[in-house]
Amino acid sequence: MIESLIDPFRRMFDFRGRSRRRDYWLFVAWQFPIFILALILGLNIVPEGDGFDAILGAPMVHMAVFGLPTLALQVRRLHDSDKGGWWLVVSLLPYLGLGWLILLMAQQGTWEPNRFGPDPRQAGWEGDLFE
Repeated sequence: MIESLIDPFRRMFDFRGRSRRRDYWLFVAWQFPIFILALILGLNIVPEGDGFDAILGAPMVHMAVFGLPTLALQVRRLHDSDKGGWWLVVSLLPYLGLGWLILLMAQQGTWEPNRFGPDPRQAGWEGDLFE
């Protein structure tokens, strides 16, 4: 289980290949409590007065730590459903982008090898979180 947090950091410069839904969603699930903890710590560390710095600082620190591993994992996740990494540009659309990104990340990958590599489910992995 802890491997789901460590592996994206090991592969943060790897934008090739494929990643499973389980890998992506477990990494996202790890990030949420870490972000909340950073926000709470930031609000308690900032001297009395303006907590606005903590509210801005926590997302910036979170993005600095998790940004590149998340980006690489999202590209590999798109590769699993036989889509290029450029589909991430869709997430920049106002109002619809986040919802579309969630749909893309939740989409089932192709069962056979595709142009981005072999099926990660058949490479010795156990089960699938969404199946």
